[in-house]
Amino acid sequence: MILAVLIIFILSSCNTSKKTTATQPEIPPAQPEVVITLPKTDVVPARKPDLKQMIDPIRVEFESAEMKGSMVLENPTDQYAFTFNIRMIRDSIIWMQLKKFGLEGARVLATRDSLFAVDRLHRTYLKKSWDQIRNQMNAPVDFNALYELLAGNPVYFANGQDSLQTTENMKYVSSQDSESRVEIGINAVTGDMISYIIRDLKKDNVVNIRLSKHKNLYDKKKFSYLRDIEILSNNAKLLYVNLFFDEVIRNQSFRTPFEIPIGYKSTEQ
Repeated sequence: MILAVLIIFILSSCNTSKKTTATQPEIPPAQPEVVITLPKTDVVPARKPDLKQMIDPIRVEFESAEMKGSMVLENPTDQYAFTFNIRMIRDSIIWMQLKKFGLEGARVLATRDSLFAVDRLHRTYLKKSWDQIRNQMNAPVDFNALYELLAGNPVYFANGQDSLQTTENMKYVSSQDSESRVEIGINAVTGDMISYIIRDLKKDNVVNIRLSKHKNLYDKKKFSYLRDIEILSNNAKLLYVNLFFDEVIRNQSFRTPFEIPIGYKSTEQ
């Protein structure tokens, strides 16, 4: 089950990392479908400075952050509910704890090089480098992609092809390269990002993200406390996730304890 949760977080991000030779990491010290249809409007090419000017105001930055909330996960046959505690240190660590009925079911640690997870319900663990994950999933994912997803930040391709569509109340910014396309919906009145779509142009995979419940977090920067994430492949819904953040605290000190207990078995066995 923890693998399904991790895949949801990872697939819901997009980055342009280069692949390198995979290496085995060392353990560090101790709802309804969300389908968004863009209205037909004239497409206006967006120059890079204009695109950056639109995206930067909605980005949220953390030196560190602790996030608490609840998650509902649905696949075609089952539904699961968890509470979560997420702790992030910029450019360094992402730590997650998942609980059900107040008992810890899984703990996750992501570093810039590797991803670790312990499934306490099944007494198993996952230990993979990001290179191994990229090769296995055939997707450009890494630490930065996971960080941006949790922060609720959009990404775009620095050297991609960009366009802008506008309506009376919305701005739709798109950016794409030869393999992927990102579509960002921004409320023209409030300035909030309310939709974020990632399309794999070669494999017909789509990630739809709808963001709501925006509240001021700091310096007029807003954070989306409610998100619906839907992953589709060949027009079939594979996974749906609802994330509700109860509390987000920036720039505080905390611990990120993680270890693989003796006797746990690798998921690779």
